[in-house]
Amino acid sequence: MITAPIKPFPTYKWRWLSYAPTESLLNPPVFLGVLRVLARHEDQAPSNPAIAKELAKVKSETGTRVDLVRTPERNLIRNSGQYWKGTGLLLPDRGDIHLTPLGRNVAQGKVTQGEFAAIIVQQTVLPNPWTYSKQEVAKWQAAGLEIRPLSLILEVLEMLARKHGGMSTAYITPWELIRICIPLAGSKAQASLIAEAIAAQRAGKLDVTAWPDCTPESNDHRLAKEFLLFLANFGLCRHIQKDNSLEDVYRLDELYDVDAVAPGSTASIFTGQMNTDAIVEAIRHSPLPSIIERQRTLTTVLARPGQSRFRELVFKAYSNHCLLTGDSMGEILEAAHIIPVTHKGADTPDNGICLRVDIHRLFDSNNIRIKATGELQFSDALRASKNYSFLPHKIKLPSFVKPANITWRDNYL
Repeated sequence: MITAPIKPFPTYKWRWLSYAPTESLLNPPVFLGVLRVLARHEDQAPSNPAIAKELAKVKSETGTRVDLVRTPERNLIRNSGQYWKGTGLLLPDRGDIHLTPLGRNVAQGKVTQGEFAAIIVQQTVLPNPWTYSKQEVAKWQAAGLEIRPLSLILEVLEMLARKHGGMSTAYITPWELIRICIPLAGSKAQASLIAEAIAAQRAGKLDVTAWPDCTPESNDHRLAKEFLLFLANFGLCRHIQKDNSLEDVYRLDELYDVDAVAPGSTASIFTGQMNTDAIVEAIRHSPLPSIIERQRTLTTVLARPGQSRFRELVFKAYSNHCLLTGDSMGEILEAAHIIPVTHKGADTPDNGICLRVDIHRLFDSNNIRIKATGELQFSDALRASKNYSFLPHKIKLPSFVKPANITWRDNYL
């Protein structure tokens, strides 16, 4: 029998990055675009006009509605910097811009987007010492409470699939997160019990109307949803929008092994002595980054019924040859988008590259990056692989490919 949870303390809630959420900042092109601006202006004041000029370019080229170029009094980093501080990329000081070693590696493409997402899933802990006040942290500690929210959500989704109806049940809504998952997590419930409660509520066998409200303030629903948005935006699950945002569906298309989301390193991105190399190395020996990339691919396939026409156009433009390896066997060739369709990339040859299947995966996961000059940049993981030592360091881009598309991808993905 599932009993009603009890709030561990009156102000218990899930808050990750900001008191005033700006959800669009978690859109990868915006998030990574701003990070790369910060990386180019380390040791400078956030109010530097040159930074504002570059942020205006990020806003224009990503099409975000978020006002990235704010007044000195409402400086983006001063007011919304927690999005980069709370993910371990920007040091939590109030002076000049200082990235962490992890922040520099992500900005430079040495750590791929998938590796970064995997690190955040494993490392994010509530209360986050870089975004919670000392008073709030003390309340969590007094209650003996520590929650890994992103990994917990993924474990709940896996339990729903394995024990409560298969893949059709491997989803969670913001309402279920807010009314069931967060209250139970505050009572130290395990993922298996949370999944059982969600399944029972869906079946009409559990009434949670009298359960404690852990989102009493106006922004609390949005703060809680940021965890789901991160998982969807960075490829760990698929977001299906409904008329009521609290009923949106966040679905898994592939099961996760519980062990894959467990921390693989005792080092932390939220300590003063962060061992970036140990954390990244542990992630690269984890199956989680490859799971993320497969999930991202499944999401793209499910959303792209018109892919075959794009494939025909790209194959014809490239005379059925992989741009990087020269392979011409049709069975192992695919058409890759430079700017993904999810970011308004066109289904036209000037936005396409013909690639061998494995090279396509490496390109989509940003282990291979292409500059507008034709130079190739490889992730640390790919450089360490002997299997791809044959890849060229520079290629000649076809004249029909838009250099602006290549530059956009390099800047924002």
